[in-house]
Amino acid sequence: MIFMAGSSHEFQSVVWEAASFDSAAMIEAELINVLEDSQGAVRDICLHILNAGGKRVRPLLVWHSGLMFGPDSHDLKRTAVAVELIHMASLIHDDIIDGSELRRNRPTVQKQWGNHRAVLGGDYLFAKAFGVLADSGLIKPLGIMVRAIQDMCQGEILQDGDQFNSRVSLERYYDRITKKTAVLLEASCKAGALVSGATELQAASIGLFGLNLGLAFQIIDDILDLCGDESKMGKPKYTDLIKGNLTLPIILLMQEPQYQGWLMEKFNEENLNQRVLAKIEAAVKDSGVAERAFAVGVSHLEEARHRLKSFVESPARQFLENLTYMLQARAN
Repeated sequence: MIFMAGSSHEFQSVVWEAASFDSAAMIEAELINVLEDSQGAVRDICLHILNAGGKRVRPLLVWHSGLMFGPDSHDLKRTAVAVELIHMASLIHDDIIDGSELRRNRPTVQKQWGNHRAVLGGDYLFAKAFGVLADSGLIKPLGIMVRAIQDMCQGEILQDGDQFNSRVSLERYYDRITKKTAVLLEASCKAGALVSGATELQAASIGLFGLNLGLAFQIIDDILDLCGDESKMGKPKYTDLIKGNLTLPIILLMQEPQYQGWLMEKFNEENLNQRVLAKIEAAVKDSGVAERAFAVGVSHLEEARHRLKSFVESPARQFLENLTYMLQARAN
């Protein structure tokens, strides 16, 4: 295993689950309420992606970032729900782009309804999210989310253009994962803070917590895509490699002289069979690259925790800190 197991991580898990239970249940109820007027196949798609589950990390980031600066409110709840709708929409579109057939051990929307309806289902959820924010007059969160979605689209385009490019730099990788993943977590924290009365400076600071959390999340996800347990992940391994997406472990492995030439040859062929994929996984583990990549991810979690230190201690701040430890123990 990549991560250090231990009772402290188990304790963090219990704490996080207990702290998130009431707020997650509230968010879940509001999501159901918002989607209540959907009909036909759109309703089926919405319920399918909603019932697929998940920890609702992004709306919980909105909620607890907001609680650091003010009491709970209707506007904070609506912002949290809108963010989860955006995330759900992005999952549908990601699965279409990747041709994924499984997510969280369930058929993806595009697998069950086809690409045409899946695209429209994702668009419907985006529109719902914008409607929730606009109807509540939440202009600042709306602007933040629009910019985040623009970045997410740019990140996907960057990734598509870099497929099987063995010369992708670390800087390019960071640009891609920042836009693809981290900006939505950053936006979630900023939006929650602003709705609850934080200053622009305070919102930017808590946003950096979310940004680093998002970078760590993507780096750990990239490691698991190579070295994880499919039964725990709920999706097949090697999805990035098969598509030609070079992630941090591969970029680090390319820096090892004994692997560089062989890897470049295989990527230039653009046809990685299961034997080659398994050999790459073994190289990532045997070379120590997995541990090095994980250390990079942990450095972002440490930076995220550092960002929290500038705020007054509170249950909301503790929740966000616990979340970083939950992510660090993700592969246990």
